[in-house]
Amino acid sequence: MANGPGSDIAKLRFAADEHPPRAVSLVIGAQTAILVCVPLVVVTTIVARVADQSADYLHWAIFASMVIGGLLTIVQAKRVAGIGGGTLTVMGASGASIGVGALALVAGGPALLGVLVLAAGLCQLALAARLALLRRIITPVVSGTLTALVAVSIMPLAFAMLTRVPENAPPAAAPTVAAVTMLCVVGLLLRGKRWVRAWNAVIGIAAGCVTAALFGILDFGRVAEARWIGIPAPPASGLDLSFDAGFWLLLPGFLFVSFVITIRQVTDNVRMQHLSRREPRAVDFRRVQGSVAACGAGTLLSGFAGVLPPWPYVAGIALASGIGVAARRVGVVIGAGFIALAFVPKITAVILSIPAPVLGAYITVVFGLIFVQGMRILFQEGIDRQYSLIAGLAFWIGAGIQFQAIFPAYLATPMGRMLANGLTVGGLSILLLNLFLDVTGPRRHRSELALRPESLPELDRFLRDFAARYKWSGKATDRLRAAAEEALLSLLRQEEDEHAPAPGERRLRVVARNLRFGAGLEFTAATHEGNLENQMALLGDRPDPTSERDLSLALLRHHASSVKHHQYHNADVLTVHVNRAWTAGRGDVSEVD
Repeated sequence: MANGPGSDIAKLRFAADEHPPRAVSLVIGAQTAILVCVPLVVVTTIVARVADQSADYLHWAIFASMVIGGLLTIVQAKRVAGIGGGTLTVMGASGASIGVGALALVAGGPALLGVLVLAAGLCQLALAARLALLRRIITPVVSGTLTALVAVSIMPLAFAMLTRVPENAPPAAAPTVAAVTMLCVVGLLLRGKRWVRAWNAVIGIAAGCVTAALFGILDFGRVAEARWIGIPAPPASGLDLSFDAGFWLLLPGFLFVSFVITIRQVTDNVRMQHLSRREPRAVDFRRVQGSVAACGAGTLLSGFAGVLPPWPYVAGIALASGIGVAARRVGVVIGAGFIALAFVPKITAVILSIPAPVLGAYITVVFGLIFVQGMRILFQEGIDRQYSLIAGLAFWIGAGIQFQAIFPAYLATPMGRMLANGLTVGGLSILLLNLFLDVTGPRRHRSELALRPESLPELDRFLRDFAARYKWSGKATDRLRAAAEEALLSLLRQEEDEHAPAPGERRLRVVARNLRFGAGLEFTAATHEGNLENQMALLGDRPDPTSERDLSLALLRHHASSVKHHQYHNADVLTVHVNRAWTAGRGDVSEVD
């Protein structure tokens, strides 16, 4: 599955809450479930083969990963009791965990892998509960760079598969099979009609298999031996609760991978919320938290099963942007199809029989698109010189490590193998650089006050002192004070309109930072239902207030250069930026202090 060119929103045929005809849902859901089985089986097979695990474990790992992926895909679509993102999100075994997963299997088998995945799941649930605290870390710069590094970490495996054929195969077999597969997939993506693009993976893989058969390297012997219906036996080793040196050595890598998966889950859900709606709306971070919580719950299940943790696959975004289908009903069908296919070992045998050059060519195209997706996330709002530097540096450090071009001798040691993954090193690099930039940036000035009208004089004094400290002009200070006043009044009137319960005094934390061309104000309070950013958009370009709340929102938009409202389960964060000078379209231009 892959993104097609063109505008995402313009192609939307079925939004998230719309119901396609049952026949459409079944056809799209069934073929997507079959297609996504391919990367899931490939990822699981790579880890098991690299770690020299038995065929029994491989069959169990594929079965368990498909069942868990199917359940999570359904939960993500249905959003059960606040768990799930409420979007068409296809879940499956994580490619980011290939390196650490293989190391765990080598060190202690499925028993050690299971315990480490359980620890990662607990970490992920903790991150979901406190996602608001990570908003300065999970930025487009970080998530975009890590998404690109995911592709970089997988590409060497795909390139190795391009040449993997039997020893007696003709010399031209591998390059010809790979070329035919890639040309078919890429050609259909570039020039195929929409309904044909939906089948590009099936057509490309089928063409590659036919070519492989002509060269005599297609072997379906295992398909004939496989049963139609069956359940593999789980590993008899259980969980390794000894917590020996191997556990503590590998734990940091798994915790970091869980953080990477969380960032990927956040990015995917934010993207799907944009793609799943016909009208632009602010991102609902409560749904983002729900999607991360569902992924964390799935990671716990994976730990008990002794298999790799899950993460979102590109298939959901591909369906929404490629053929315009973002309906959650389709996600339920895909999940049910996953579960049904898990009980058909013959399907797994067919996928395992696909020649390596065919899969390598297909994976190369898919992760090439994922790399571009990372770049789109990185540059979606534009980045300045500082963030360009840290993104570029972290990416190339990760790429150099992944291709063993940086200190390869040190990476060959037992400790060095923990850092031999480009995603791990590149991710740590950008997180540390981003943290350094944030810590050494403009000082934050904080004030905490009661969320009530009587707190307005206290807020005003706080901002006058802030403006005086940085020598703001009188007009600029007045704009800052006016924007803060309307932000507070908007929050208060929002609470009144929503009839939010107030079991005690509600608190408001205000953080102010002096920026290059103005100031950033951050208002953090308890949650309520409405989103001020959406309500401001409904006012239109010309303020036309019909209530006191609308008047506050119109004045807030007039005084502020930008307003963002992020809602979480445990906090609301209203971010307001105020320029020192009027910008075009907002009033008379005055000099910048």
